[in-house]
Amino acid sequence: MKNSLAYLDGILEKLCNACGVGYSGNVKNNVLDEIKAFTDDAKIYPDGSVYGLIKGINSKNVMLACHIDEIGFLITDIEDNGFIRFKPVGGCDDRILPGQEMIILGRKEIRGYVGVKPPHLMKKEEADKVMTMDKLFIDTGLDVETLKKFVGIGDFICFAGYYNKLQGDFRSAKALDNRSSIACAIIIMRELSKIGSPVNLHFVATNQEEFTGLGARVHSYRLSPDYCVVIDVTHGEYPGLSEGEYFGLNKGPVIGRGATIPQKLYRILVESANSQEMPYQIEPLPSYTGTDADTIAFNKEGIPTCVVSIPLRYMHTPVEVVCLKDIERTARLVMEFLKRL
Repeated sequence: MKNSLAYLDGILEKLCNACGVGYSGNVKNNVLDEIKAFTDDAKIYPDGSVYGLIKGINSKNVMLACHIDEIGFLITDIEDNGFIRFKPVGGCDDRILPGQEMIILGRKEIRGYVGVKPPHLMKKEEADKVMTMDKLFIDTGLDVETLKKFVGIGDFICFAGYYNKLQGDFRSAKALDNRSSIACAIIIMRELSKIGSPVNLHFVATNQEEFTGLGARVHSYRLSPDYCVVIDVTHGEYPGLSEGEYFGLNKGPVIGRGATIPQKLYRILVESANSQEMPYQIEPLPSYTGTDADTIAFNKEGIPTCVVSIPLRYMHTPVEVVCLKDIERTARLVMEFLKRL
């Protein structure tokens, strides 16, 4: 995987700068363009998920699932003054919204900012409270007639966000949940296309994980794989969290262990990390995993599913942070796992 970090950096920037909420946005086209050069079959499905197949040397079928969608919002009203009212698609903290730059994914992409009543005009009881989403609006600067030519009720909205190269291998952007895992999967497929895959690897960039789980349900049913590996993100360190609630950045991938995950798959992941002399962390998942694994594992007669996560700070914000080395290590871990499977 020589020079993989530079390639990974470029892919990640392209993915994070793209948009993808619900069925809208261009990220699915970016993923398809990237994988069709080294997969045996690649296509975008009607649900908005992207599929790519790498044929293997044996008949085992493994699904590699990473969700492609990001959190966002949906237009619920356009007022006579041109202000846009909106509601969330996926979990978002109201406290971070005022002042954020947004992209409205209408017939034309329109940018605007989340406006809020200035503190000078607030009553004391308002100033002491978080402004909830129903009190906020998006101002595009356009008059209502012009605005309605390009956007309408039900159009999706995403954070604008910018890809920032922080110190060393740390990167900050919107939608690193879960574009970091998509980039990881692209690295895996690219490498396996060179050296040969030990299994039939069915990559699915699953759509709508953030609010319906549609892509994971549809494609795990369609493929009926022998096993599934879900790559997602988990919480990085943050002041005030206790041990077990967070996982260090640049300290390796996080292997999930819990009721949903078969012990056999967990053990193979640990053996794979140890054989690579790779640092890794273990996340206890006593019930549900909070990922696509919860949909896939219980589909049809049951699909043995494991979870590998990339540590990420500030989840569901426009300034999420990851370490490129964690993404690269996760790719190596999954490739070794597939060999041992």
